[in-house]
Amino acid sequence: MPESITKPSTIENFMKANTSLRIGADSIKEFHTNLDIIAAAITNESEKAAKAAGRNTIQPGDVKTAITAVTGSTSDLKHLFKQLEKLNAKSTADLSVMIQNWIDAN
Repeated sequence: MPESITKPSTIENFMKANTSLRIGADSIKEFHTNLDIIAAAITNESEKAAKAAGRNTIQPGDVKTAITAVTGSTSDLKHLFKQLEKLNAKSTADLSVMIQNWIDAN
């Protein structure tokens, strides 16, 4: 893997600052490995977005788009709608029932 986004000690310090629990060494390694994978994927998607826009500079909007693409965030309604458009008829019907059940319960 290319250069790491951070050091294991930084991850350990971050985790210790955000939890009162003990942190196993394997947990730090797992966090570190996945953080590198996610960071590389976001960087690659950001590059694609910048190039698609005809730029050679990654802008904040490229990073936001990349984060949504990589993490599958549904807080971006455009992204969510694109995901919904991919559903087949049965899945769309199932989703409709789930939404109606939620509406009825709330």
